[in-house]
Amino acid sequence: MRDVRGHSVSRRPPGAAEETFAVASRRVIRFAAGYAFVVVAVAALGLAGYAAIRSGAADPVSVGTQVSVVLGTTLTGLVGLVCVIGLLISAIVWIVSAHGLRPAGPGVLGYVLMSTSLLLIGLAYVLPSLVPTVNAAIVTDAAMRIAAVAVLVVGVIVVRSEIRGETGLEIPSGHRTMQVSGDDWNASKWDPEVLDDIERRRGSQDF
Repeated sequence: MRDVRGHSVSRRPPGAAEETFAVASRRVIRFAAGYAFVVVAVAALGLAGYAAIRSGAADPVSVGTQVSVVLGTTLTGLVGLVCVIGLLISAIVWIVSAHGLRPAGPGVLGYVLMSTSLLLIGLAYVLPSLVPTVNAAIVTDAAMRIAAVAVLVVGVIVVRSEIRGETGLEIPSGHRTMQVSGDDWNASKWDPEVLDDIERRRGSQDF
């Protein structure tokens, strides 16, 4: 294979550093997807609740409505907090492990995309207050947050591809399972030292 500069690079099997980077990459993507799901759920509940109040189907001062709002907010808040904490820890591990594979770590593009993601999160706290309607504010907030995690996921995928191409390292894309092949039963392909040990043991037993 060839790297991004056209130089020939041979594949190397993954080690501990590559495994850590691969696991961190997958966890960033998974926590980001979980956070996006929570954002969509919160936005949908907010739009539905506001529509119900406007139509008179729900009374904002009734105990039932207030309990429902508290329960929904608490549940989505807890799930969202878990996703944010997991995403933060995974992102830190991902950055550190990327620097362990190449000096530039995520590189310029990786850091630019991460900065863009943080900027979008910051805008999610500012832009909704500038729109004229509640529905528009809810949609704007959700759009900014979903765009932020989408940019982050793109950054992880791009950086993983760059590191694989530049270093020739085999970055695992998922969990690997042990598979037994016909070569495992072919003694001629075993380690010579293992064969010698087997022969020694067999010779000692003959006496």
